[in-house]
Amino acid sequence: MTSSDHATAKGRIDWTRQHMPVLVETGREFTESKPFDGLTIGFRIHLEPKTAILIETLLAGGARVVAIGNEHTTQFGTVAEVSSWGCEVLEEPGDGPVEVQDNLREIAGLEPELVLDNGAELITACLSNAMLPLGATEETTSGAFRLREDFAGQVGFPVIVINDSPLKAIVENKHAVGESVVETIVNATNISLHKKRVVVFGYGWCGRGVAMYAGDRGADVTAVEVDPVKSLEAAMDGFDVQHAGEASATAEVVITATGRASVVPYELIETMPDGVLLVNAGHVGNEIEVEKLASATEGVELMPSLKRYDFPDGRSVSVLADGKMVNLAVAGSMGNSIESMDLGFTLQARSLAALIDPAFELVDGPQPVPKAINDQVATAMLRTMGQLGGSDRG
Repeated sequence: MTSSDHATAKGRIDWTRQHMPVLVETGREFTESKPFDGLTIGFRIHLEPKTAILIETLLAGGARVVAIGNEHTTQFGTVAEVSSWGCEVLEEPGDGPVEVQDNLREIAGLEPELVLDNGAELITACLSNAMLPLGATEETTSGAFRLREDFAGQVGFPVIVINDSPLKAIVENKHAVGESVVETIVNATNISLHKKRVVVFGYGWCGRGVAMYAGDRGADVTAVEVDPVKSLEAAMDGFDVQHAGEASATAEVVITATGRASVVPYELIETMPDGVLLVNAGHVGNEIEVEKLASATEGVELMPSLKRYDFPDGRSVSVLADGKMVNLAVAGSMGNSIESMDLGFTLQARSLAALIDPAFELVDGPQPVPKAINDQVATAMLRTMGQLGGSDRG
């Protein structure tokens, strides 16, 4: 990374800070109260300009922050800037799965008092520590699934699941993810979605948003959802609802947003029409079986972040960002809107503080964001939008 890369990242971080007034105000409060004074926070989430402001807020609160990002989404200009503030970042350019696991073990070995996680890998790495964390936050649906299913009853400290907040569901997942995923697809491919047959796997909050924003772009949207209630909701929202095989048979664009592995297996990809585009919007990078596709077919790089895979019969499918989280893994993408992450990362910062505040009665294991925090952050966000008598728009 060059000095100009660092300077560019610093400019982006300055711009981002200007549009995150709620989190910045939280940082000012933390500067006075020092809720994390003397505590280590193990930090595992995408490292980019918006998370830089979250790191800045935690440092202002007195924390030692030791961080790594997620594979394929770390922006090392941002790493250089947060490192200059005193954040310890273990990740290096080119790190792969082996290095990620080493870094997770290294952070867990520090026995951090608090953990901020994105996928529950760092939380679970801390479960074998002699000194368990005082508490943790988990950002994602996939991480919450892991804690509640694979590690049910094994987490001996409170974990506040940010994704359980209705604020995150509405503002970040539905609107920000939906908007940024659709915009990223259009910008990365230069295609129009008008009258394209777009199939969305998963009709949770992110899937709802993707379907809505694709529909707003003129796409003919079909939802694939295993939950009958959510399937009915998709139909009531005006979308077709079909089983995976039926929907895939005529798909032109397939987008996954489930938080589950292998929801689009290779065997299903084999049945799809020639030219279909495969995109993952979920946190886990294996919702689409891209590795199996790549091992069974010939791959051709078409442009940055876009590959075509050719079958022996002459058909082909294309994949964006190797099936990783599209709105952060595509070259040049910027993820969710700054304003949505102002809300989401304020929930993170205040939830971390709640974990060590005796005023909050928390139990061991995963649980939702406390209502008092939801209400506080929602009110602050409304005021930045000029609502409820507010006038500060950041």
